[in-house]
Amino acid sequence: MHTTTSLMENKKAVPKEFNKIAARYDFATSMSQGYTTDLEASVSALDLKGDEYALDLCCGTGKSTRALMDRLPNGRVVGLDNSEGMLLEARRKFKQEITDGKADFVLRDAMQPGMEENKFDVIFAAYGLRNMPNYQTFLDNTFNMLKPGGQLCIHDYSLADTSWSKPYWAVLGYGFIIPFCTVVTGSSGIFTYLVKSVLKFPSPTEIEKLMRNSGYRDVVATPHKSWRGPILHAFTAVK
Repeated sequence: MHTTTSLMENKKAVPKEFNKIAARYDFATSMSQGYTTDLEASVSALDLKGDEYALDLCCGTGKSTRALMDRLPNGRVVGLDNSEGMLLEARRKFKQEITDGKADFVLRDAMQPGMEENKFDVIFAAYGLRNMPNYQTFLDNTFNMLKPGGQLCIHDYSLADTSWSKPYWAVLGYGFIIPFCTVVTGSSGIFTYLVKSVLKFPSPTEIEKLMRNSGYRDVVATPHKSWRGPILHAFTAVK
């Protein structure tokens, strides 16, 4: 059993923790106000024609995949994740799309994705960057996998550069996210890790710098609406 401290120190163990809650993950996130619409809003920040070949990095159970597919009626999406349990749920939900050749799901480590260079038109990574052992390497990998002119969107909790964003997140995390999700899923470890990892995650300004370091241009950080504005951002960029 992994402790929160061990997960923070060894993020390679995070996918195994997601295996424990995979069957109940969709229900837990469905109770989170705006979870799906936030994913849709981040995808909408991309300039999509509808026929792109997209990679959904750290796709989980496929909620982010669905947000992408809804904007790609003539495109194709590959979902990549390192949690067997989460992918099992995704494949179950997308059986028809897989049969039709519109979607595919692969079990791989996002730090070593094993994909060709210059392969994808779009890469979407929802709640994935924060779970990586090395943020810069992850972003370098996305840059290499994108075609020239391809687009990246990072959708993640990143606390705004204000004095009150961390206390605000701590109240939400310890007061609501951990107790509620523990009751719903029966496991507290991954959610305690979530709260602590966000508190240590780079700010929007720092993430923009990391993206530029990987070679991206036109980097933009867009905060989400309402109460999520100080804590949740969409980071878009072009190769």
